[in-house]
Amino acid sequence: MTKIIRPGAWELTAKNPTCELSAIYVPTAWRQVANNLAQQRARFRGQGYRAVPVYSLDPLIVGSFPQIIKTMRNGWQKGNVPWLLATETTDLSDLGNYIKDWLIEEFSSLEDVESQVTNLNNDDWRWEEPKIYDLLDPQDKVETSNLYQAIPDYLAKEFLQNPTVSFGFDEQYQLTFYRVVSLKGAELMSWPPSEVTVIKGKETIETAYISFVVSFVLQTVPWREKPIIYHHLSIRRWLTQPVRYVPYPGVKVHIGDNRRWLDGQRQPFSFITVMMNRYRTELSWPQAISNLLSLNDSQLPDTNDLVSNPSYNWSGVNTIPSGIQAAIAYTSKLGEPPCFGGVSPQDLASLDRAIEARLSVQRVGEAERLTDVFIFWPSEKPKNKIVPLLVDEDNQSSKPKKAKKSEDPNHSATPMLRPRLAAPAVFRKLENPLHTILILWETPQCRDALIDEICKLLYLSPTNVGNIYEGAYGSLCINTQHVGDLTQNLEIKSFSEARKTYQQQRPDLLAERINKITAFLPKTKELSGALIEIRPKPSKTEADPKLAWRIGAVKAGYLNQHIHRITTITDPNKLKKAGLERVKRAVSDLLRQFGILPDTPLINPEKDEIDADVWLTCFYVLRRTRKTNAENIPKTVVLMIRVNPLTAKVELTTPDLFNKQGWVSYPVGLAHLSDEDWDTNSYDESNEELDEEQKRKEQTKEQRLINKFVAEYLQDCLNTPITDKKSPRVLFMAEAQNARKMLNWLQNQNLVTNDPLQALKQHLSQEEINRLWIVRLRVADNGEVPVAIVKDSPGSRTSGVYRWQNVCDDGERSLYLSLRKPLNTEQGTKILQQKHSRLDSGNRAAGKAKILEIALIHHPEIKADKLAHFVHSLRSRWPYFANDVSLPLPFAFATKAKEYAVSSKDAVEFSETDDHDF
Repeated sequence: MTKIIRPGAWELTAKNPTCELSAIYVPTAWRQVANNLAQQRARFRGQGYRAVPVYSLDPLIVGSFPQIIKTMRNGWQKGNVPWLLATETTDLSDLGNYIKDWLIEEFSSLEDVESQVTNLNNDDWRWEEPKIYDLLDPQDKVETSNLYQAIPDYLAKEFLQNPTVSFGFDEQYQLTFYRVVSLKGAELMSWPPSEVTVIKGKETIETAYISFVVSFVLQTVPWREKPIIYHHLSIRRWLTQPVRYVPYPGVKVHIGDNRRWLDGQRQPFSFITVMMNRYRTELSWPQAISNLLSLNDSQLPDTNDLVSNPSYNWSGVNTIPSGIQAAIAYTSKLGEPPCFGGVSPQDLASLDRAIEARLSVQRVGEAERLTDVFIFWPSEKPKNKIVPLLVDEDNQSSKPKKAKKSEDPNHSATPMLRPRLAAPAVFRKLENPLHTILILWETPQCRDALIDEICKLLYLSPTNVGNIYEGAYGSLCINTQHVGDLTQNLEIKSFSEARKTYQQQRPDLLAERINKITAFLPKTKELSGALIEIRPKPSKTEADPKLAWRIGAVKAGYLNQHIHRITTITDPNKLKKAGLERVKRAVSDLLRQFGILPDTPLINPEKDEIDADVWLTCFYVLRRTRKTNAENIPKTVVLMIRVNPLTAKVELTTPDLFNKQGWVSYPVGLAHLSDEDWDTNSYDESNEELDEEQKRKEQTKEQRLINKFVAEYLQDCLNTPITDKKSPRVLFMAEAQNARKMLNWLQNQNLVTNDPLQALKQHLSQEEINRLWIVRLRVADNGEVPVAIVKDSPGSRTSGVYRWQNVCDDGERSLYLSLRKPLNTEQGTKILQQKHSRLDSGNRAAGKAKILEIALIHHPEIKADKLAHFVHSLRSRWPYFANDVSLPLPFAFATKAKEYAVSSKDAVEFSETDDHDF
């Protein structure tokens, strides 16, 4: 029987649903003063033109008046664009002072801000007459854009008419949901927190406190004119123990209240997210909010009291919440997680049933599974046989024993940890072979373990000639050197001593350490590899020297991989748990940086039913550089990776490289990235203050240059034979969220209204376009891909590629949903089982795989099902991981290249994650 999954994708069925929205425009005088302040600060900082930084104002405004569902940043730039849209109106007598307080705090680095805002008239603020909008038939682009907040808001209100949902296999958990203010869709959260049991070790039992979070978002999909509604379910894990350290710049706090802050009126209990700011050792709330609440005889909890007791005034079970309540959600900055994150498939099924039964929606299509994927690199691992116990009946265990785990590395689940694949791959003839590995060690145990692993993996033995190790497939030089004191933490000083923040001190200290590392390392005539034993990350993350080693070593000619010590500090001879596993990963990760793939074809024509004459390529946006003088080179650096499926040769190029050298080998490309002059703000686009018109002009120019580069790169591939038999095809893949700003023809609205190949047809012949396959992928980040449940089997898991039918307007087209197999760590009893809810256990992983959307843009002379199946199968052909990866080969080469797209001026990496993760 063919498996079918039911996507969590919906469309409205209500008759003539409408919403009434009222607008606020920014008064002219207020707009002028705010823009003048923004220009003064820009000049003070030596920056170009900057717009009003409403990114910091909007959350404050929306938090004070939850009925605001949309803000438009252009409202502070243009008089004919509204700033706010709300489903209700309220008294605005306090709004003027509220915004003045924000202006004073936001521009506190300038002088005389108060004098510039004092004369602004608070009575200028007013509501426009409300307008009624049709949710199913918007009349123009403005009304259509409003739907992305109006429809989720409509469904959230409908959901709250019956806010209690039963979860659990026997529906034994009843959770009541409340609104959480959000400008990205609509969000609901269960309250009070539910207790979840966490078993640590054999006897220790702890209690974690969690809330379920439901979100509704409106999303566009390819080849469909009208957007559809996705729902998602996640959890928030709440801190209940004192917060020992509040990281800079602060933490988000969820404040629950049944009073509206802007006018003090009663409202249904809801939650607002407020930033508790940290400056040096002081904690504070935004001044504008504190002042506003004091006007209405209310106040937020004392910041020091809250961090001492994060469960502030929580309401009890089966009680109606009222008054101000506060909670701090776990993030990775705040220590160890209270329990595992994520929900179970059973929880998803419970919510799915509730939505289908209660809301005025109907599901959009179902998805049917295609054929199975074959195992590309079978491990030939012998099956674990059940061994009966031959002991006395009195001591007989009730459970038979499994055979011992195989010690043969060729039975590893990870292909590139198998010597029979790794050794011939490393020593085959490559453009930039790996001849030398330098081991920089601090503990001799780590040094010896690395040498031993290299020898085992590559079938090497020591010789009598220097540091040369030789084997059946080739030879390698392994040099070793003590790291000295260069892995010690950077000498970050206190603010009172340095008169600079930790982050402001960091670039100079990194530059100094980089120079020392470059001078310290042995000179090399060719690109070599280095394995570096580094110290644990310090409590002051700005003091971490790891980035200095990344940059310094590659400047000296070494691609480098880092490893923490593998033995305990108390007993240098005692291995840490999984210590040897980290050694294996460090060695294989270094091989990955040299673009080494198994010496076997990556396409099996018989099983894949695809000729091997297909270049495997992908497009990936990295970040911006500071370059301003090269008119024909975009400042945004994009990577193109191509893999020859017969020789497994991996190459890389960028617009700059392509102009000068064409394609280069992958390791040479990584080293080139480290030489770029990176723009330190290029990862953070949320806080940009550039004028919208200026941004649009720059982006249009970038798009034109990058599209030209893509066309030239594709043309080069199409005219570079893989075999002598015929002209090759090219499989071109791009991930939507990463690529669509630069390749705007991949955007959903352009797929509906325009010819997506028009940008390429200007440079490619029709014959070349007929040999091109274009696939757009979309990962599940930001809720852009639906969740799914298995039809007629709630709580079960599945994998494979599914054809999602009846979703596109064109009946001949389908979308495909790719579900990976469970990870090795997600098998057996380590994960929540089919009947489990997250509320049953906090110490089991969720085991819920994110879905990858596959959209086939252009696929001449191949059936859609066959190409979608092949793209899905490429997720299992990344040989450095035992399981399917999030994006198909060769994407991992592109995403891992970010390790070298770094600058000593970059802000320290926190790698923060939180629980609101789809």
